[in-house]
Amino acid sequence: MLVNEAESPTPPGDKPAERVIPPQVAARLAAQQRKLDANLVDMTAVVPVTLSWADHLRAHQACHAAAGLWNRSVDWLHEQWRGQKSPKKDDIRRFVTALPADARPFHAHTAQAIAHDLHDAVVTMRANKKAGRKACAPWRERKYRPLSFTKDYGWRITPEARLGLSLGRGRDRILVPLPEVVSRDGVPVAPKFWGEMRLCWSVTARRWSLHIAYSTPSRALPAPAEDRPTVTVAIDEGIINPMTLAARMPDGTTRVLVVNGRQGRAAKQWRNKQTARLQQKLSRCKEGSRRHRKLMAAKKKLQAKTDRRLHDFDHQVTVRAERFTREVHAAWTEHHQAAAQTGGTAAPVVGVRLVAGDVRGIERNTNKKRRASRSTRQQLSQWSRGRQEQQLAYKTGLTIEHISEAYSSQTCPKCLRRWKPRGRQYICKNPECGFRCHRDAVGSVNIETLAVNEGQFLPLTDLRIEVKYRRPQAGWSPLQRSLHSWHQQALGQASVCRERREGRRSARNRATCRTRPADDAVVPRPRDEVGTIQEAATTLAGAGRTAVHAP
Repeated sequence: MLVNEAESPTPPGDKPAERVIPPQVAARLAAQQRKLDANLVDMTAVVPVTLSWADHLRAHQACHAAAGLWNRSVDWLHEQWRGQKSPKKDDIRRFVTALPADARPFHAHTAQAIAHDLHDAVVTMRANKKAGRKACAPWRERKYRPLSFTKDYGWRITPEARLGLSLGRGRDRILVPLPEVVSRDGVPVAPKFWGEMRLCWSVTARRWSLHIAYSTPSRALPAPAEDRPTVTVAIDEGIINPMTLAARMPDGTTRVLVVNGRQGRAAKQWRNKQTARLQQKLSRCKEGSRRHRKLMAAKKKLQAKTDRRLHDFDHQVTVRAERFTREVHAAWTEHHQAAAQTGGTAAPVVGVRLVAGDVRGIERNTNKKRRASRSTRQQLSQWSRGRQEQQLAYKTGLTIEHISEAYSSQTCPKCLRRWKPRGRQYICKNPECGFRCHRDAVGSVNIETLAVNEGQFLPLTDLRIEVKYRRPQAGWSPLQRSLHSWHQQALGQASVCRERREGRRSARNRATCRTRPADDAVVPRPRDEVGTIQEAATTLAGAGRTAVHAP
């Protein structure tokens, strides 16, 4: 690597001197290049761990010390800025490592990670300001900070097959059982593929967890480019249905997937009611009393449980959306491969474009301007739209574009007549049109039309929409569960033992099967009624419904 002449001028006729790269930097650059060549991406596995009481206390003290080191670094950085200086990454690292050992009672690489995180925060702040977004430099005082451990220096596998986390020379290390890391494909990841890890403490869950980084083969979809055909997948985001995706298929139909959000809304409603109940009891307690501490512990436990449920719910929603996107990409790839074989040419790579309706900032100033009711404002403030977008972009490897969704749910995609529907069903008021479809499906189809036609509505004469309704996670509705219980009883009419054997096959069966004493008589059902129940149970066994809407 040569030095630029503008940065380090050399005398005429002399060759520029080569820059000496430290071995650690060279190894890091080589590892990054190997990842790029092997098409690998970095992922993080969160594994809960249990520490002994002694390790628990030492880890807490180290986390408080790491927060104090962060505060001193932030104060020093602001002093440098006030002195018209602009310290670089190495300057921050040298300041941190030059502090006395009492100020950093942990591994040297843990201290360097704090300096690197501070520099990354400054770089992100400047990038946001350059993009026109509101951003400020790090200034808030912290009381707690996770501990970072680098590979082969910060953490090692002991001969007893345990994980040792080093706190520096002369200090006892933290020993935890060897965690099990499993990739997204369900394949165990060996410790030799692990990278940096962090020991984090959850205030609400009151437990420790290890965030372990590892490399896995990339599953990113090809991005759109000028030299390749592109398929557009439109996303209509909402509170009732978190994501409604639409894409045009090679056969001319428009496939729509509506992901139901009832499970997430139920979790939020349950959390709000339980939190209000606990808050009412807390208002009648003296702060610091035994009852106050118990109620606060119950409130944190409630919050941690709901956070886990909502985090899993968001993952289930994005998994459905990712699967739909990959199915659309596979269909178009197969179509172009068939066309290339017919014409005797090479099949092109199909790019995928993700476009979502721009609803960013819709929750701002709702209380000040009174633009919505109290319940709607609460739903908007608790909407996890941003996290779902980040997870979908992370799983597909694509960048989500945003486009204005004005009048997308009010415009008929066939005749372009506008009408504001009151329910979940859209029915066109034009007597010559008569188009009807799901309201969110209409919004996603119009967003796809706007994305393809540069923000303009165009009528779709040959409009064939295939709508699928899916839950984020396959489950049983109350009707399905009740029908299945009668189905189990119908199968067990010949023998009580057979009924019990059918009822022990799954947890759902055990929960819904009605157990009876052995000497209890079985009341026979009419044959036509049993057949009807079995047919209904078989019909409703799927996890969703499919509807085809045609003009």
